[in-house]
Amino acid sequence: MRGSPLTANMDTTLHKEIIMAFIKLVLSVIVVGMLYIRMIRRETPGPISKAQAAVPVALGIASVFLSFACVLGLAAFLGALGLTASALPAIPRSIWAAFVLAGFPEEITKLLMMLLTLCIFRKSVCNVYEYILIGAAVGFGFTIFEEFVYAAASIFDIVGRLVTIAGHMVFGVIMAKHLGLARHDNKPAEYAKAILIPICIHTLYDASTGTSYLLNSEGDANMAIGIVLSIAATAALCVYQIRVLLSVKKDAERYCGMRFE
Repeated sequence: MRGSPLTANMDTTLHKEIIMAFIKLVLSVIVVGMLYIRMIRRETPGPISKAQAAVPVALGIASVFLSFACVLGLAAFLGALGLTASALPAIPRSIWAAFVLAGFPEEITKLLMMLLTLCIFRKSVCNVYEYILIGAAVGFGFTIFEEFVYAAASIFDIVGRLVTIAGHMVFGVIMAKHLGLARHDNKPAEYAKAILIPICIHTLYDASTGTSYLLNSEGDANMAIGIVLSIAATAALCVYQIRVLLSVKKDAERYCGMRFE
């Protein structure tokens, strides 16, 4: 007995989504994985242990599930307080949605996994660079699962995603670097930077792309503005990723020398 055309179309769509998800997973493992391995090899006098390299990656994967729960809890809490963005203009509404759905929950859950890693390896983490490696690892793990979960509509989406594929790793690097500097230099202000910088950049990027109400606007003018902002945000994050990674590469020896007593 033959299936209906609707069933056939659903099967085709499902197969396409599975293939796209698999392609994104493989690309994220290769690209971000290579970046992470290169960062590990730069540590002096020698690299961290295999356990210290692998555990935060696994915790980064787990943080995706925790971020989903955080989104639901935050949305319920804000809803109970009557705080909604439905009446706001498109741009503030996009920022609000990006903060609630991604910027805050994802960065906070990654922070929790970094702190858990630091607790697990508290006797072996000895310098600021190892903090940075933990942040990179958690971001790498988050990227692996996120790229698999969120389907791409076409190969063009995959190519576009490659431009910012190291985003979560870079956010993790920034967060962990400032945590390490706060401990080494005994500067509480670094803790604020560790939290605020990744959340703000992540929120602004998502507000211009994934949660942009301008892109879903019916007006041609608003949609045009949304497209321009989306392209600009993607280009800016691409450049920012490169600058952060090059900066860490350049200063790797200095961070390795910033040891904890």
